[in-house]
Amino acid sequence: KSYSIQGNAEELVKVDENTILPDTTKDLAEDALQATNRLRRLIGYAPPLKEIADLPPAPKPRRVQKVARSTTRRVRSQMRGMASWYGPGFHGRRTASGERFNQYALTAAHRTLRFGTRVRVTNMRNGRSVIVRINDRGPHSRSRLIDLSRGAARVIGLERSGTAAVRLEVLY
Repeated sequence: KSYSIQGNAEELVKVDENTILPDTTKDLAEDALQATNRLRRLIGYAPPLKEIADLPPAPKPRRVQKVARSTTRRVRSQMRGMASWYGPGFHGRRTASGERFNQYALTAAHRTLRFGTRVRVTNMRNGRSVIVRINDRGPHSRSRLIDLSRGAARVIGLERSGTAAVRLEVLY
């Protein structure tokens, strides 16, 4: 399997299993998307692409029942607001805490909570919740309370809609 990055119908870069990248995601499609967005930014500050054009849909993952480890943590404070998610254009880049962002991890960005804080985020539309760790700053939209990683958004069912009303419970 390989991916071709093109400009004006001319192949500029080919990403395949022989391509060596310093910050590979171990996913050729994701690596190709990151390389494309870096080139777009370098060549003319073009906005990042969110997906690869004409990419066949990925097979549906098997549903695995998640077992909650410690759902009886004490709640320090609660907030309500809107959540959004981020991922593809930032995967592999450094977060404000200094760690590499993994869009599939259960992490989130918040404007003021300390890095490492655990927060239970509940989607008010469907009642699904996930515990995330704060490792980045954001969201940069004033109307949003928290930015979830793609993985966390998927768990609570807001990946498709992009945003949802949520309840945050800051845990001890």
